[in-house]
Amino acid sequence: TLVGQQKKTIETRMKSTEYRGDIIICCGGKSVTFNAGKALCIVELYEVRDMVKEDEEAACIEVAPGRKAYLLRNWRYFSRMFTFSKRKISGSFQWLFEITLPDDVKIISEAEYNEYNEYQNKVK
Repeated sequence: TLVGQQKKTIETRMKSTEYRGDIIICCGGKSVTFNAGKALCIVELYEVRDMVKEDEEAACIEVAPGRKAYLLRNWRYFSRMFTFSKRKISGSFQWLFEITLPDDVKIISEAEYNEYNEYQNKVK
C-alpha cells in the first residue's frame, strides 16, 4: 500500500535479483489494509544494491545485514484495482511472479490517476 501511495520508494528483500524493468506491486492477501489481494501499480525497478542507513526512511524499514534495496521509479496505475491470480515463475510468492491484467483494466499515468482521485474526493 505504501509503495502504491509513493510513500515507500525503496522496496527491500533479503536476496538480490538481476531483473530490471517494470514490475506490478501487489498487496498480499493477508494484509490488513483495504488493498489486500489487489494489484496496486506498476513501477520500474531500476537498481538493486545493498541497503544503507540513509535508505531507511524511503524503505520504511531499518537497515539489516544482507538486506537489499530495490530502487523504484516511474509510477503508473490501473484504471481500477483488481484481485490477481498468481502464476509462480520462481521462488516464493513474495518474489517475482506473473499476473494477467483483466481485459477491462487499462494502465494510466500518474497524472490521470491523481486527477481521478481528486474528482472522487470532490464527489464524496
